[in-house]
Amino acid sequence: MFLVRRWWPVPTLIVSSVFAQKVFFESRYDVSGHAAEHLSSAVAPFAAFAVAGMILFVTPRARRQPVVLVTSAAWLVSTVLVLIGNVRVVDALVRAGMGHTPTSQLVEDANIASAHDLANLAPWLGVLAALALTGALWQYRHVSRRVAIGSAVVNIIFPPWIIPGAGVLVLTVARCVAYQRALRSERIAQ
Repeated sequence: MFLVRRWWPVPTLIVSSVFAQKVFFESRYDVSGHAAEHLSSAVAPFAAFAVAGMILFVTPRARRQPVVLVTSAAWLVSTVLVLIGNVRVVDALVRAGMGHTPTSQLVEDANIASAHDLANLAPWLGVLAALALTGALWQYRHVSRRVAIGSAVVNIIFPPWIIPGAGVLVLTVARCVAYQRALRSERIAQ
């Protein structure tokens, strides 16, 4: 019961994120091919809000540190830009009658090419914001140097069009482990 009382926000964040993604977003489109690829890339903010919420939940001091809050918000905004950019591409493809066209058969016009601009730029903004968040959490000693370096490496190496700023997952796991250790120590001390 102790674990349920302490960890209930984490599954709540995950379930809420998946529910919002499925009901309010993915159910609106019936596409395949290149449009479906962009649609799957557009779901970044749903997971990002859950991940950022987990980081702030398991790092209570960070909720009072403006640098951490600003860098978290910057990462969230960048993932929203990923969503906007990819939805613009999906909408442009649907308007052009290519909502089910495979990537290999795609014929880009000016509207589709223009729609790709933000979809191509936003993931890189996510990487930069994730690196800033990593630096902020390391600066305030919420994560170790080793975790910060691991997060930075994952941010740089992992393809940003799949998960923009994937290193934030490293930070989340590290913070959850530290939170669990603190809970265990607190319980032993009682």
